[in-house]
Amino acid sequence: GRDPFHGAMSAGTRHSDGYRQQDQRDHWQIAGKGQYRLDPVTRLDVSGAWASDQYEVPLSWCLRGHCDDRGQAYQPFMVDTAGLGDHTRSDKGYVTAIVSREASSTLSWLGRGSWFRTDFTDYLRPKGEFAVADRVGGEIRAVARPDRKRTVTVGAEVTFSDVTSDIFGAHTEADYAAYGEGEHHLGAARLTTGARIDFLAVDGGGLTAVVSPRVGAVLPAGRGVWRASLGRGFRAPSLAERFVSTYVSGIRVVPNPTLGPEEAWTVEVGHARGFADDRARVDAAVFWTEARHLIEPSINTALVQIQFQNLARARLAGLDLSLSATSLMPRLSATLAYTFLYARELAHDTTPTRPLAFRPRHLLTLDADYALGAVSVGAALRYSSRFERVELYETDPRVAAKVVDLHAGWTRGPLAAHLLVSNALNYIYNLVPRTLEPVRKLTVAVTWTY
Repeated sequence: GRDPFHGAMSAGTRHSDGYRQQDQRDHWQIAGKGQYRLDPVTRLDVSGAWASDQYEVPLSWCLRGHCDDRGQAYQPFMVDTAGLGDHTRSDKGYVTAIVSREASSTLSWLGRGSWFRTDFTDYLRPKGEFAVADRVGGEIRAVARPDRKRTVTVGAEVTFSDVTSDIFGAHTEADYAAYGEGEHHLGAARLTTGARIDFLAVDGGGLTAVVSPRVGAVLPAGRGVWRASLGRGFRAPSLAERFVSTYVSGIRVVPNPTLGPEEAWTVEVGHARGFADDRARVDAAVFWTEARHLIEPSINTALVQIQFQNLARARLAGLDLSLSATSLMPRLSATLAYTFLYARELAHDTTPTRPLAFRPRHLLTLDADYALGAVSVGAALRYSSRFERVELYETDPRVAAKVVDLHAGWTRGPLAAHLLVSNALNYIYNLVPRTLEPVRKLTVAVTWTY
C-alpha cells in the first residue's frame, strides 16, 4: 500500500492423508495485517487470523486383539477398532490492535488490545466433547530514555479468560500485572534490573499475588561477550489444567481445582565468542533452576486416572552449547547444538528423588549445507536420548530418537524448487506413549516470486 495505509492478506489450505490409520487432516487459514499512520509520530497496527482444522484422531496405537493385529503384540500404524471414526473440528482466531507513539526522542508509549477465541468439538465414542474459550487482554507500556546510558520501561497488563465446556465446565479467570525494568550502561557493561507482580483470580475468588524480580548483566570481553542473569519465574495453571474432566485412551483425567501456580528461581551464565574472523562462532551457557509447585500430570495406577498436580520441589540444571561455521571450507556451512539436562523431582514425604518424566538428558542437532551455484544440498541429524522415566506404560520399551533429514534446493531467478526427505532412514520411535512419531516423508515445493 501507500502512505498512510499499508496492508497485506494471505490465505491457504493443506490436506494430509497422514502416516497412520485414521490420520487424515485438513487445514484452512486466513490472515491479514494493516498499518495506518495517524500522524508523523503515531501509528496504528492491526492484525488478525482465523484457522480451522478438521482431523481424524488416531490416539494410541492398537494392541493385540483390538484390531487386525496380524499376529503382532501391537500395530503402531493402526488404532483400536473402538476408536474408529473419532474426529475433531477445531477453530481458532485472534485480533490485535496496537497504537504506538514516539512522543519525543526520550519518551514513547504503546497501548495494545487483543482477543483470542478457540472453539473445538471432539466427535468421540461414546459421546462427543466441546469447549469454547475466549481471552481478552490489554496492555499499556511506556519507555523513557533519560540519557544515552539509561532506559526505563514500565507497564501494566490485564487479561480476562473464560471457558464453557462439558469437560472443563464454565469458569472465568482474571490476570492483572504491573512491571518495570531499567537498563543501565556502566562503561562497556550493561546492567538490567526489573520486577513484575502478578495477581490471579479464578471464578471471582480471592487474589493470588506473586512478585518476580530479575537482574541481568552483559559484559563484552575482547572478541567475546559474557552474560549472566538471575530471576524468579511464575506460571499460573490454565483453566484446562485445573478443571479438565475427560477420558484419554480409556484413562480418566480428573480435575484439580486447588492446583496452584508454579514458581522457580533460575540462574544462567553464558559466553559467546567468534573465531577465524567470525566465520565460526561458539555460544555456551550453564543454567540452574530451583522450582516449587511445578505443574505435572500425575498418574495414579491404582485408580487408573491422571490429574495435574503441583510437585513439592524440582531441580533442572544443564548446559546449552551451539557452534556455527560458515565458509571454513568453500561453499560449506554447518551448525551444531547440544543440550544436557539434569531434571529431577526432589525427595519429599515418601517420594524419593527421581527423574522428571518425559525429559531427555541429551539433545543434539547437527546440520550441514553445501551450495554450488544455484544448487544446494544438506542433511540434518536430530538425536534425543531415551526418557529416563515415563508416567504411563512404564514397562513399554523406550528408545532414543535418531532422525536424519535430507534436503536440496535449486533457484533460478524468480523460480525455486525445494526437496525435503524427513526421517530419511525411516526410524521407528515414539515420544508420546504408544503414539508413533512421523515416518519417512518426501516433500516437494515449487515457488514463483513476483
